[in-house]
Amino acid sequence: EVDSNGVPIDDAAGMALRLAQQLIVTTPEFHTTNVVTRTGDSRPDPLLPEPTGVEYKAIVYVLFAGGCDSFQMLVPYSCTKDRDMFAEYTAVRGSVALEHDQILPLSPVDNQVCERFAVHPNLGTLQGLFNDGDLMFFANTGVLTKPTDDENYWRDTETQLFAHNWMQLAAQRIDPLKAGNNTGVLGRMRDVLKKQGLGVGAFSIDTNSISLIGEPGVNPSPMILSHNGVTEFNRNPSRANMS
Repeated sequence: EVDSNGVPIDDAAGMALRLAQQLIVTTPEFHTTNVVTRTGDSRPDPLLPEPTGVEYKAIVYVLFAGGCDSFQMLVPYSCTKDRDMFAEYTAVRGSVALEHDQILPLSPVDNQVCERFAVHPNLGTLQGLFNDGDLMFFANTGVLTKPTDDENYWRDTETQLFAHNWMQLAAQRIDPLKAGNNTGVLGRMRDVLKKQGLGVGAFSIDTNSISLIGEPGVNPSPMILSHNGVTEFNRNPSRANMS
């Protein structure tokens, strides 16, 4: 009996040989270009690097590929200044507006049109993060480069609007005036830190994200990781290609 590649399933000797080949090609000695002299000594355990004491910081960038109705996420809650923004919100949103007793209030804020905002009732985690000081919202942000209207936006903007794929690119570049030579927002941040003498690693899941692209030659390319994690070593390969 053979598999789809014509390799006998009960070929124990062949499987053992392929396993040995896999073990050999994964050794450090196999990947060296100089002459290796056998000493007979056991390889010492690697030394752990000494901690520098410098505070570690990381930016985790998560891009949700779907759309978001922002006025169902962040809602006016308490506005006692010049305008009643919740009343305006209810009037504009009509039947889809969230009720005042449904939404989850956030901690008070300063220098905003409302003293307090609220989030959708299903976003309790975001409410907790904001109230603990671990989350912020950027409202009324986008890629418009000048004031415009619905008749002239197509000639007044540098970025193509009303296209889901282009908006995803714009969200990763944060460069509406196209001054960054097709670089991404995280790539430019990484370049600035590198030029200040700091080492900044970059990792992406499955593909190289546009947000991580920086100036050519400043930083090494990001490491691409599988969304399934580290590939497991197959101890019992059954095919001739060791898959």
